[in-house]
Amino acid sequence: MSDSDDLQYTPNRIFLLDHAGNLSPNDFEPIDTHVVAFSASGSRAELMDRRRIVLGSIFVAVAGLVIGWMGWKQGRQSGVLFAIHGPSMAPTLLGEHRIAACDVCGFDWPIAISGHDAPVACFHCGGQAKVASGAHVASVVVVRPHETESAALSTFTALRSGDVVAIGGEDMLRIKRIAAVPGDIVELNGSDLLVNGEPIPQSFRPEAKLSIPVSFMVFEMDSRRAVSRWKSGGWQRSSQRTWKSVGREWLVYHHRSIHQRNQSSCIWDDYPYNVGLSRKLQPASRLVLSGKAVCQDRASLEAVFWVDGRVVGVTYEVAGECEFNISSDDATVAEVASMASDTPVAIRVREGNVQLSCLQIARQVEYRLRPHDDHSRYPIELGSDEYFVLGDNVPASLDSRDFGVIPAREIKGRVGLVGSP
Repeated sequence: MSDSDDLQYTPNRIFLLDHAGNLSPNDFEPIDTHVVAFSASGSRAELMDRRRIVLGSIFVAVAGLVIGWMGWKQGRQSGVLFAIHGPSMAPTLLGEHRIAACDVCGFDWPIAISGHDAPVACFHCGGQAKVASGAHVASVVVVRPHETESAALSTFTALRSGDVVAIGGEDMLRIKRIAAVPGDIVELNGSDLLVNGEPIPQSFRPEAKLSIPVSFMVFEMDSRRAVSRWKSGGWQRSSQRTWKSVGREWLVYHHRSIHQRNQSSCIWDDYPYNVGLSRKLQPASRLVLSGKAVCQDRASLEAVFWVDGRVVGVTYEVAGECEFNISSDDATVAEVASMASDTPVAIRVREGNVQLSCLQIARQVEYRLRPHDDHSRYPIELGSDEYFVLGDNVPASLDSRDFGVIPAREIKGRVGLVGSP
């Protein structure tokens, strides 16, 4: 029996896992009462009852991701517009939602509609955020019919990993993203899902540009902090919150977790959208650094990331006044001694003179199994007409982790953004 087997879910705490799947040292510290988690009391039977309640709530919420089947049948010959309903594809596609706004850092973000409008903790600074009373409209998408391949259909375009599709039967359709196609192997690295040995969505990258890209989740915005979390003796920050290097030293980001009283911490795979969902948080390992650069002619930047216990780096060329967007997915192994899990991102100027501003760090969606998912089902080798589908809202989505692979006949159409071809 693991330590977590004795834990009982309550609405007042959250618990965190390290890279090895163990509880982090600060798990039993109380946090803001509007963040969900666990206590260490209660019997195993009570725990199982509460787990069933939690899972039942997830299933009920995700079952709401249903789009109108009657409208679909009436418009099969062309694309049909639908409004998303439910949380399964957040943060990429949203159902009706509310907006939480933080008075401290001025940031606002979408959250799932819940039964109360109580303030929530700001995931950026930990301050108290107010929830707007009115609902914001859902994302609108176009669903275009998809036919199985046949000799009579010369314009057939094969479904690809990364495509967003409508799946279902006679009474409902759901929106999911294809993670694996016929012939692929879906396997595990710990709790991380891999396709043909690659993490998802890195396996999407060889394909054409996604019609609905996977969203990033911004969690650090330097321009919204009076006191920066970026530190270096070789950089100067102006009153306008721009950075200028006086040498070639690293500008290092120091992360602090709102779930651990703003103590130094690794970056957790939080989903600010999922208000009220009790789950284990795990370390994030797919990061994106973005910002603005200004230089007289051309210059070269180097960014490094602490990912899964090692340092990886990217060299990035900038010219004039431009924006940059650097992903840890594009990085290769680098040698930087000062990196650690709580200092997971750093940047420096390799050549030229550069002024930086609007530094932001985001994390990418990481497709993983949840604690209740069955690890023994993997690896799965997909048959000639089988697909493995997932929702971008990894903690809450009802998808192939629950109901298994789906046959091609259940894919009713491709989903695109309104106005896309």
